[in-house]
Amino acid sequence: MTPTTNRAYTVDTVAGRRSLQAAASILACTVCSSPSRCEAGFGDVRLFRCASCRHCFTDLSSLAELEQYGPEYFDESHKNWFEHPDAKLFDRIRRIIIDEYPNASVLDVGSGNGNLLRYLRDKEPGLTLTGIDIGPGRSADGIEYISGDFLNWEFDSQFDVVISLQVIEHMPDPQLFARRISELCHPGGLVIVNTINEQSVLYDLARWARAVGFEQAYERLYSRHHLNHFNLSSLPALMQAKGLTKLQHLRHRAPAAAMDIPASSKLAESVLRAAVWGLFVAGDLIGRSTYQTIVCRK
Repeated sequence: MTPTTNRAYTVDTVAGRRSLQAAASILACTVCSSPSRCEAGFGDVRLFRCASCRHCFTDLSSLAELEQYGPEYFDESHKNWFEHPDAKLFDRIRRIIIDEYPNASVLDVGSGNGNLLRYLRDKEPGLTLTGIDIGPGRSADGIEYISGDFLNWEFDSQFDVVISLQVIEHMPDPQLFARRISELCHPGGLVIVNTINEQSVLYDLARWARAVGFEQAYERLYSRHHLNHFNLSSLPALMQAKGLTKLQHLRHRAPAAAMDIPASSKLAESVLRAAVWGLFVAGDLIGRSTYQTIVCRK
């Protein structure tokens, strides 16, 4: 149910892992490498749960194919997400950056259509802004855009701030992704990573609904769209393992208008969107928000 903004990775390692993982009943956790057992499945998706950090992830060998991130991903499949950027989160990120580095060099990993970078450029023209994504994009005034694979791209230097919004949950290997982010950040710099929160009210309700026979919400949340479902412990654990010290751990919601709502009519869509907004607000009130953003120091 949660769309994402951007992709900047390669899946070359997937084929090599398939034969090793085929029919496996125990897999190594993609966050902490602890033993993990199959918890549930539907279609070709098999979900595993780590016994240690409780991280949930998809068995790559179970998937017939991985999701693709061509132009249609941005322009059609998740049009709502890109047309309704999270300006509230963008401004929180802006203030965090400016408090530390008023003239920072900033890398946005998986910059998508550049919503965050344009926001930062307009609000803080003193920032040096770079974005990288495997999807379509182009450089603009005050923004350098790189079309390429973040994991293998040879950057000329490190950055004061490295940001990744709604990307890490798509990574076949989140440990490799987090290590690369850490490597590209200056010592003393900031790493800001945003993703979903599997301990949110939205996920709780989807699991409950599945238990009583209503599977649609569960299957949308745990579909191949996301390969990793981070909780409030597994994300900090991953960052710490890569040499990053947690400074802040924000819990928040995204604009309800940005959500992709499956509905047969405009009226039904409006009702469902209002219900989603209500769940988002309820999650904020009880500390089980749908999204989480962690701010770390290198």
